[in-house]
Amino acid sequence: MAAFTFKLEQADGTPADPPTIRSAVPDMRPGDTIPLRPGRTLRVVGVQVDEADQPTTLIVEDVAE
Repeated sequence: MAAFTFKLEQADGTPADPPTIRSAVPDMRPGDTIPLRPGRTLRVVGVQVDEADQPTTLIVEDVAE
């Protein structure tokens, strides 16, 4: 199974926590959620495609649970 690396940033440009993730899903879109652990989920609010040799950046926000 292939894994895809994504860089994670908050809307203000600061690195999210965690700053990167690896996923089996190759294309994340606004509205997708990233469950990190029980009680902690991130929602994708934007996608920034960087240069071909750089990971795609996902703009994320914490989801209140």
